[in-house]
Amino acid sequence: MDKRMLRQLRSTIVKDPIALILLLFIVVVIILSLGAPVFTSHDPVKVDYAQVFMPPSGEHLLGTDNFGRDVFTRLIYGGSASLTASFMAVGLIISLSLVIGVTAGYLGGWVDQILTRFMDVLLSFPTLVLAIAIAALMGPGLTGLMIAVAAVSWPSYARIFRSYVLMVKQDGYIQAARCSGTPAWKIMLTHILGAIIGPILVLITLDIGYVILSIASLSFLGLGIRPPQPEWGAMLNEGRAYLEEAPWLFLAPGTMIFVMVLATNYLGDTVKDALEPRTLHVPLLFKKRNRRSRKLTESSSSQRAANMESAAAAAIGYQQATAGKEPLLIVSNISVEVLSTRKRQKSQPILQSINLELYPGECLGLVGESGSGKSTLALTIMGLLRHPLQQSDGSLAILGESTSDWQWEDWRMIRGKRLTYITQDPMDTLNPTLTIGDQLLECLIYHQHNPALGRVEMKNKVIDMLSKTELAPEVYAMYPHQLSGGMRQRVVIAMAMINDPQIIIADEPTTALDVSTQAKIMALLKKLQQSSGAAMIFVSHDLRLVAQVADRIGVMHQGRLIEMNDVKSIFTQPQETYTKLLLASIPRLFIPQHSPVMAKGDPSCCK
Repeated sequence: MDKRMLRQLRSTIVKDPIALILLLFIVVVIILSLGAPVFTSHDPVKVDYAQVFMPPSGEHLLGTDNFGRDVFTRLIYGGSASLTASFMAVGLIISLSLVIGVTAGYLGGWVDQILTRFMDVLLSFPTLVLAIAIAALMGPGLTGLMIAVAAVSWPSYARIFRSYVLMVKQDGYIQAARCSGTPAWKIMLTHILGAIIGPILVLITLDIGYVILSIASLSFLGLGIRPPQPEWGAMLNEGRAYLEEAPWLFLAPGTMIFVMVLATNYLGDTVKDALEPRTLHVPLLFKKRNRRSRKLTESSSSQRAANMESAAAAAIGYQQATAGKEPLLIVSNISVEVLSTRKRQKSQPILQSINLELYPGECLGLVGESGSGKSTLALTIMGLLRHPLQQSDGSLAILGESTSDWQWEDWRMIRGKRLTYITQDPMDTLNPTLTIGDQLLECLIYHQHNPALGRVEMKNKVIDMLSKTELAPEVYAMYPHQLSGGMRQRVVIAMAMINDPQIIIADEPTTALDVSTQAKIMALLKKLQQSSGAAMIFVSHDLRLVAQVADRIGVMHQGRLIEMNDVKSIFTQPQETYTKLLLASIPRLFIPQHSPVMAKGDPSCCK
């Protein structure tokens, strides 16, 4: 486990008081079990009939049993036996599962077929019946318990490890190791094992509780350590006969088994959350809504909607000139920072004091190198900042309404209807399990302007929107994987434009396309934007591309908007040194004089 995993695991446990308490409990139980002779002076197997069924007291913390033996002493000595057998069984299960699962998954072919069929045979037997049969054949003792539990548990884990290997073995770094001649055993031991170490640790932690319970169950049935040696399952079996006159005999080992299984399972979930985080980081505004004592009143929301409708109507009536028009978007002194996971470490700024305005019908280009904050600014305008990003200062005004007190539902009201977003990768937007028509209909239905609009009319509107983006009507019934990259990008543009938005944010929408398709998409996007009168923020790192569509260009560098001017001024009279460097970095076509293309008489030079 690397330092990052350890730091993440430590941070997760420290933030969870329940996990911390349960971890301390497990540590205390292990210490007591390993150092049992130090913590008690009683003999766990010595009989003393004068002390039979003594209730809990200062001398006997958990009382005595039917032979006068101290229950606390037997409990901690029994913990040594139970925990030792459990940890050894887990080690055997994981080792055997790794060897067989990784080998089957990586080598494949007939090796995979044989090992998989062998696992299928073992999995076909009832687990408990097979464990009882093996334990009975092995005889009493820790060895029999350990082998019985491991024999019925490893096939399921081997299958899990095999599936992990199948997912990672086609990755580039493993293919490169193969091409370089690295032996298969070394790839499995280093590359493969290193990639799945996180899931392995999670399974180990989760499996301990199951193994403790399995060993206690077999001992309860008399298949484990024979009396008088103490073991939790055997103690539970002995105490059930005296449940009425001496309940502590049953409650002591039963409670210990229950709490240990609970603790290990909870810690297993904690390790899973730390090493394999799957928590959905919803936008911060969603959490803000939950923390507020009350929502905005219905009247204020209705008034806001009416104001935005008026602003939208004014924007739709835009023709050419922007002079005297109210801006659709006002970004005032916006700052965004990334929250630190450490208490003593300060938050790192991502955006610093961004100010800009967007007017009806204009296209504002945002350029800058990767990491300059362009996409973060776009997400801030959309109200989609996710943890650990957080807006620390400034305000937004969209269609004349401040967003400072907006709730999640307020944002949902305008996203897709008044404010739309086009991502870099179309598959980030498209659902692979739905047809193109269904996805466009969903956008139209959610923000339906006319409730009386029927299904046929909506379908016709979707097909009309597809034709505007130069897609055939047959695309309506197709799935995203059946389309090319350029076609998928056109679908995303159609999805963004279908509700006639007033503000479009295009975040590098042509990055993954070839040059010819890129030019077609840019022309289409500009055409739709001009015909609808919408304003657009076009994000890119390519100055030449932005110059084709933008009216003004803003240059971003290290989270700051360092320069804003019209396209001609940016290219002919840049004010900032960084802008000059961006212009100087634009590739230029240069054919050397000695090139055959330039040779006299070469007919290709005229083509």
